[in-house]
Amino acid sequence: MPRLIILALLLSLDVSVAAWPAAQAAGLTGQDAYYSLTLSKVRTHDVTGATGAMRFSVVDGCSGWGTTQHMTLLIRNADGSLNKTVTDYMTWESKDSKTLTFTLQERDDDGKLVIDDAGTATHSGPDGTGTITYTTPKGRVIDLPPGTLFPMAHTAALLAAGEAGKKFISVPLFDGTTDQGAQSTFVAILGHNQPAENQFPDLAKLASTDVDIAFYDRKHVDENPNFRSQMRYYEDGVAEDIYLDFGDFVMRGSLQKLTIPPSLCK
Repeated sequence: MPRLIILALLLSLDVSVAAWPAAQAAGLTGQDAYYSLTLSKVRTHDVTGATGAMRFSVVDGCSGWGTTQHMTLLIRNADGSLNKTVTDYMTWESKDSKTLTFTLQERDDDGKLVIDDAGTATHSGPDGTGTITYTTPKGRVIDLPPGTLFPMAHTAALLAAGEAGKKFISVPLFDGTTDQGAQSTFVAILGHNQPAENQFPDLAKLASTDVDIAFYDRKHVDENPNFRSQMRYYEDGVAEDIYLDFGDFVMRGSLQKLTIPPSLCK
C-alpha cells in the first residue's frame, strides 16, 4: 500500500533558503481537520471499492509546528476480500526550517506493524543541504540534497508561489514518509482563487491555490510518479477537495469538520 501522506508541498526554485522562515510564518495557523475518504476512480479490475477517514491536526508551538495525521483505509478486492491499513504520522518542524523530527507507522488488517520509520532531519548548509538520521531503522544516515524543504515551509512557499502567479515549481522534498530520503517533486499550480463562499466560515475569507503534485523516487529517472495528489490549499494551510492517486485507484478526501484554534504565540 502506498504511503498515505498529503502534508508536504513545494517551493519555487527562485525562493532563497534565507526566505523560508519568513515565508513560513505568514498566514499559517493551527488546525484540526477531519476528512471522509471515498473512491473517485478505478483503473483496474483488482479494486472494486474503497472507503476511509483521515484526521489531520497542526499545533502552533511558537518555536515550531507539531503535526499529527491518523488515516484509516479499507479496500475491497475483486475476490471480495478486504484490506485495511491504519497509518499514524507525526512531525515537529522548527520555524527556522532547520530541523524536522518524524515518526511514521502503518499497520495491516491484523494490527501488524508493516512500516516503522522515525528520525531527525537537519539543515546544516545555506543551500538547504543536510542530513537525515533514522532511529528506525537504526543506523541509516542519508544526505539531504541542495534545496530540500520540510513540510510546513513547503506549504507556505507553495501558497506564495500561487499568489505570485507561478505555473509550476519543483524542488526536493523530505517529509519523513520514506526511509529512502528526499523525493523529487513536480507541482503544477492550477489556479489562484480569491475568497469565496464556503461552508466553513474560517475559509470563506481566505484566498486559495489549486495544485497537482507528483512525487518521484530520486534514484531513478521515470516519467511515472510514485504518487500523485491534487488539492486546494487555503492561506492558513487548510486543504480541501483532496484527490489521492495511487495508480490503480483514486480516493477523494472531503473536508467534514474543521476547527481553527486561537494562537497563543506572540
